[in-house]
Amino acid sequence: MNSAMFAERKDGKKIMAALQNALVNHEAEAYALFRRACRNCHAFRPVKDYTTRRLRTDYGTVEVRNPRWMLCRNCHPGIVGAFAPLQELCPDLATPELMKLTARLGSMMPYRQAAGVLAGFLPIEPSETHATVRKRTIRVGDRLDDQVIEEEERGARSQTDDRRHFELELLGDRPKEFVISVDTAHVRSADPSSARNFELVVARCSRGGRGEAGGRYFVNASTDQWALRDRALHALRREGYRG
Repeated sequence: MNSAMFAERKDGKKIMAALQNALVNHEAEAYALFRRACRNCHAFRPVKDYTTRRLRTDYGTVEVRNPRWMLCRNCHPGIVGAFAPLQELCPDLATPELMKLTARLGSMMPYRQAAGVLAGFLPIEPSETHATVRKRTIRVGDRLDDQVIEEEERGARSQTDDRRHFELELLGDRPKEFVISVDTAHVRSADPSSARNFELVVARCSRGGRGEAGGRYFVNASTDQWALRDRALHALRREGYRG
């Protein structure tokens, strides 16, 4: 019974490896053909040469044709250069699925043990060593760190942009201009054991542009838009607003 199950499992791996080989070759050829067309003038780029490229997948190594296209002569006259589209599609010589699986196992167990698990459950060659697992895990970790840093920088830039003062193009007649300046603050409770923290909204309603004296201030302990609208209209009417 055990030998029969082992034979079925081995046959299943061979079938999946054959399907993977056909699928990867088809996707590689389709992407290479897509990248041969210039994005600007849609003309076909000249062929530099054809080589082969070995890609690692969940079901073993697949050898695919690796063309190199020259730069478009219409859009880049006089410039000689070439690029390999499969380098864009698969820069690690391994599919994203295998990179993700390897990194996940490498982060959960020792690298040698992760390599053994991969060799036991996937039909990959013994060259999938602990060094390969370590390299891929670190590479994926570096990319995740770069994504986190990029998101944090993007969030910091958006917060900085939101805090900049912004004034509309007003009428130019200061007695007829009404300006509202709004800011918010997060107030923490003085008692560390208390959970009563809240947002304060501080606003100033006045005539004229920034720097004008006077005006009316109000503070609201709620960020509800309807409550803010009512308080702002009340303050503006005290300043003479009739709109």
